[in-house]
Amino acid sequence: MEEPIVTLSSDFGLADAYVAALKAAILRQAPTARLIDVTHHVSPGDVLGGSIVLERAVAAFGPGCVHLSVVDPGVGTSRRILVVQIHRQMVVCPDNGLITWAWRRLGRGKAHELTWRPRRISRTFHGRDIMAPAAGMLAAGRPISQIARPIDTPLLLNVHLARCNARRGRIIHIDHFGNAMTNIPRQAMAGKRTVRVGKRRLRIAGTYAQVPSGTPLALIASADLLEIAVRDGSAAAVLALHVGDEVMLE
Repeated sequence: MEEPIVTLSSDFGLADAYVAALKAAILRQAPTARLIDVTHHVSPGDVLGGSIVLERAVAAFGPGCVHLSVVDPGVGTSRRILVVQIHRQMVVCPDNGLITWAWRRLGRGKAHELTWRPRRISRTFHGRDIMAPAAGMLAAGRPISQIARPIDTPLLLNVHLARCNARRGRIIHIDHFGNAMTNIPRQAMAGKRTVRVGKRRLRIAGTYAQVPSGTPLALIASADLLEIAVRDGSAAAVLALHVGDEVMLE
């Protein structure tokens, strides 16, 4: 591509210069790249949250896109750095579980360990010194084989899609609105009318607007997963929900 696309997601926030440093490192390798910020507001060190953000980015973009995801509480240790071919795209990220949700939802990819290293490396900023340049190299057309070696399986978190005949699942992510995403796919909801979260039984609706303002509900949201929500409010606050809470299908 003349203007390759590189997306960025991280837990760096926007108050400091860290994101700009990532972009500068990419552009040194791929000056014509189009850089797209997915989010830099993943909660600090939240690998599962970063994994869900990354999967949504890979699902949204097209073939040839390169994704850089940096949520790296193990920076400076011996943990590997990955280059993963998945969904006809490439992901550069730490091997700490960030690739999990894309691997589960979009199909197994081809995993590689990044072997390329610069001459000088900060022990606290591998995103800038190692991962961002590698993402730029890939965006500029450099073959994976020149900077990485194949490995069998990346490290994956213990989170899975619920089976289609499952009677329960769990909350895996809470978004900016306080909506609680579960690991229960649309297919598991056939014939179900209500769900139970804690002591609350919730009606399954088609849209937020089908219930009065302030009312809790369950619905299939844009990721094709069951979501717990409150119309015009925060389900996390109103129902005291947390990642890991169990959701029962009835």
